[in-house]
Amino acid sequence: MALSRIKYEMFANIRYVGRLIDVLDRIRAVEEVLMVHIEKDLGPDRELVKIKIMTAKAPKQAFDDIRRISLGSIEELKDMTYHMQTLTKLSN
Repeated sequence: MALSRIKYEMFANIRYVGRLIDVLDRIRAVEEVLMVHIEKDLGPDRELVKIKIMTAKAPKQAFDDIRRISLGSIEELKDMTYHMQTLTKLSN
């Protein structure tokens, strides 16, 4: 029996060095991530992004895992801070 997966989205502030498109592509490459969308430019090397995921885990745990993986494997990504109040369950 397959686990049911649910879609969620949350906003995050990211700080990076180098090319933004490279950082976003590498975040998109994380297994549970469906989409990363730029919402607002916050100044030099800072962006507000919306991240959509599909997971069978608890959403906060899934987003924490994505943050840990992203910060550990993307050298250009310096910080990723989630806006926990923006965690939203999306309808299927």
